[in-house]
Amino acid sequence: MTITENGTVIDGMIINGPLRVMADDVVIKNSEITFDSTWGVDAEGANNFTIQDSDIVGPGSSGDSNSAILGSGTFLRNDISQVENGITLTGGSSAVKGNYIHDLEDSASDPHYDGISVQGGQDGVLIEGNTILARDTSAVFIKNDFGAINDVNVTNNFLGGTPGYDIYVDGRANGGPITNVSITDNHLSMGGYGYYSVDNASPTISGNTELPAG
Repeated sequence: MTITENGTVIDGMIINGPLRVMADDVVIKNSEITFDSTWGVDAEGANNFTIQDSDIVGPGSSGDSNSAILGSGTFLRNDISQVENGITLTGGSSAVKGNYIHDLEDSASDPHYDGISVQGGQDGVLIEGNTILARDTSAVFIKNDFGAINDVNVTNNFLGGTPGYDIYVDGRANGGPITNVSITDNHLSMGGYGYYSVDNASPTISGNTELPAG
């Protein structure tokens, strides 16, 4: 399904297959999206995109997905599962709040599982109040692969599961600096190697409750 009309609102729809958003001011809510391709919702390049209160289920171990959501915008209270990555943010600002990301699964031989991925070009990102049950890699992955990153606030989330680290902040790539990242007031279940992996960046880390693994 492809959306090309600005201002489209989809409410209460069951969508079998990927959704491509090629318009601005689009709202998806109270819907179910089941897909077996790379992206569940591909909104890259769409301005002022919102998806909320929706279930997005990927192919799990029977297919090779990338993310349930690709894009920037407002992502609220969605239930995301059976994908390699929950939400992959593109450039600009985004608000990612109240989502439940869990049961990440993919058929790739060496998947890089991340709950929320921030990999360059972002400026003004709020990641708040999410529950992410991660595995293998991270719950929140911040790395400057594709551009500089500024003003990312990770706050009041529960980050659990079985990741390597709960949060990566990795500024070793060539995209530009990572600046003004704050990681505050989260509840973290210890990953296999620890809570945080930080390289070539100086995030503010404070007020977090660091729980044992499990």
